This record gives sequence, structure tokens and C-alpha cells, in this order.
Amino acid sequence: MKRRFMLVAVLGISLTLPACQTMDDQSKENIGTAVGAIAGAVLGNQLGGKNKKLAMVLGAAGGALIGKVIGHMLDEQDRQRLQASTYQSLQTGQPQSWHNPDTGVTAKTSVKESKTKKENVQVRVLKDKVKTTPPINFIGEEYVASNIVNVRGGPGTDYVVVDKLNSGEHVKVVGQVIGKPWYMISKNGVGSGFVYFNLLAAVPPENQPVAEITSPVPASKVESATVSATSECKVVTQQVTLDNGKTATEDVTACRGPNGWEIV
Repeated sequence: MKRRFMLVAVLGISLTLPACQTMDDQSKENIGTAVGAIAGAVLGNQLGGKNKKLAMVLGAAGGALIGKVIGHMLDEQDRQRLQASTYQSLQTGQPQSWHNPDTGVTAKTSVKESKTKKENVQVRVLKDKVKTTPPINFIGEEYVASNIVNVRGGPGTDYVVVDKLNSGEHVKVVGQVIGKPWYMISKNGVGSGFVYFNLLAAVPPENQPVAEITSPVPASKVESATVSATSECKVVTQQVTLDNGKTATEDVTACRGPNGWEIV
């Protein structure tokens, strides 16, 4: 399927909202996220092969996953490479390394520490479909429906069916309901219901859509709900050596959110 960037309706991208944020501030933040998504994907396109697609996906996700000091030392290509290897370390827990012969930069990323955090967050949901917002473990990854799938208003078959997914349809999994085999999903950046976990399969990063910025959800259909969320967090050590021999090491902490791994 051919995928393309659609710059319309950038207000529907961000799933979570700070509790006291004004509508004007939120609009600005969402517009900035959309522009960052497009810019990140374009920069990622400079790379090649699987790393190219992964960097584009990460750029579209909006999280840099790069330390501030090291980030200023690298050009755009190498920042994207470092972002991709950091993501791989976060996902697999294994060290990653690369060398760019064009710039002479060598880098290594490795997980130094893992932990979890709990907090209450504001999540945007479709108020006529999502009937409850139970505690969840954030995932923030792209999944695909294995068949025609019922989407329910809550995590159980006793909740009404509010939507359906077609076989092969992609959705964002916000997270898994704690203690239950159900995923909360989102469409167009808004929580839209719950799906039984074994009816969805994770999409490898290199096969995920780059930047699906679609039509906005009318404000009248959306409300903010408080969710008790648990996030997996990891400290990743990034070590970079420049072509002049200068070496820098920096630790970054990233946690899973509703849209994937993000620096905190």
C-alpha cells in the first residue's frame, strides 16, 4: 500500500494532554508535533535500507531519543542513525553499534538500567465509544488486525461493540489493560476502544507506516480521561567517537508512552 504524508488536520496527532494545558497551547503543541514528524521522516529518508525506514518511523514518532550534548555534535544523518540504534537497544535490550564512513563517526548504545514508573495521565478518547479507562501498561506501538476484529467500549466481551477492524488494518496500541488480556487502541491520535490481545499482532518497526497524519477528530467527539498508567523506562548509554578522535558518553532515559519510546 502506498503511504504518503497528509499535512491536513495536524491537531489529531497527540494522544495525551497535560492536565492544565489550554486549547491554544495544545493546538501549538500538536502543530509542532506534526511538523516534527514530517521533518524527522524526511531526515530519516537520507539513510539506507532497514535503517532508513526505522529512522523515518522514529522521526515520525516525534521522540529524538538522543542526548542533548551528543545531539549537538552530530549532523542530521548521524543523529538519525543514533536514534535508530538507541531504539533497537530499547526494544531488544542488546548493545548496538555502527560506523558512518562518510563522516567518520562511530557509535555504540547499550541499556544501563531498567525500571518502571506509575503516573496518572490525561488521555484523549472518543467519548461515545470508550466507556471506561482502566489502568494500563503503555506500549505505544503499531499493530495489525489478524482478521475482522470487534472493537469494544471496554476490556471485556460484556462491553458493547463500538467499531470493527478489517483484516490487515493497522492501529496504534496505546497499552495493555493491567491484569487483563485486552489492548486499548487509538485511531487518528484518539483512544477509540479495546481489542482482545491475541487478535492483534505487533508490526516490526521497519514495516510501520512512516507518518499517517490523517483527518482531525471533531472536538465535540473527544474528551480527556484520567488513566493510571505504568511505563517501562530504560537508561541507555550512548557513546560516540568523532573522526577527530573526540569521544563523548551520555546517558538518556526513555519511557514508553502512548506513542512509543520518548526521552524523559
